Parts: sequence; structure tokens; C-alpha cells
Amino acid sequence: MNRLCALIMIGLIHIAQADVYIIVNPDNHNVLSVSDVRNIFLGKVRSFPDGSTAIPVELKDGSTVREDFDQKILKKDDSQVRAYWAQMVFTGRATPPRMVDSEAELRELVAKNPNLIGYVGNEVGSGDVHTALKN
Repeated sequence: MNRLCALIMIGLIHIAQADVYIIVNPDNHNVLSVSDVRNIFLGKVRSFPDGSTAIPVELKDGSTVREDFDQKILKKDDSQVRAYWAQMVFTGRATPPRMVDSEAELRELVAKNPNLIGYVGNEVGSGDVHTALKN
């Protein structure tokens, strides 16, 4: 019985996770892999594959889209992400991405700057931003 409950819970967790859309400015024509996005958001690389500067912007803590992004793309839970950034900041190796309050604010910033990269939970329909990766 306990095993059945555990399997059901795992299934529900999987269903609850939504798609994550990585967005960039329409002038950014880079083709990105999950690994590229992970490395940009973890501060391991500071440029897109074409050599242009990459500036990650993410949603504030507590956002369900952020939690999905952390799990699907970064392969870390919230506490692991916090610990990672505490270590990176303490050692001076990197600073965490800028945080914004909403997907609308994130989209607006990305639409204005070809160097920004972010993520949203809904498919991008208009031409103000471009979907670089769906996961």
C-alpha cells in the first residue's frame, strides 16, 4: 500500500510540473541546448554560443515557474540553488541572476535587450520575445 501511494505521488508531481519556455529577444538567433541555458543561469558561462554577452534574468523565489525551471533546467531544488549561489558569491566567482517579480516584467525586459535571457511558463505568442528552448 505504501509503495502504491509513493508511485501515485511521483506521478502527481510529474503531472504538476508545467513546461518551461526559455525566452530571448527576437534579435538573438542563438540555438540553445539545456546545457547552454543551465551554464548561463549558473554563471558558468557569460556568453551565448555566438559570443555575445548573456545576461540571465529570473523570477523571484516562490514562483512555481521558477521551481519548475530549477528542477528541469538547473537540476536542483530551491535549497540547492540557494547553497550554490551562497558559495559562488562567497568565493567571488559569480553573482546570481537579477530577479523580477512577474513573467510580464521579465518578458518586457527581454524584449528590450538582446543580451537578456529568461524563462516563462506559457508559450510565447507575440513577436516581442522569441522562444529559444522549450522544456
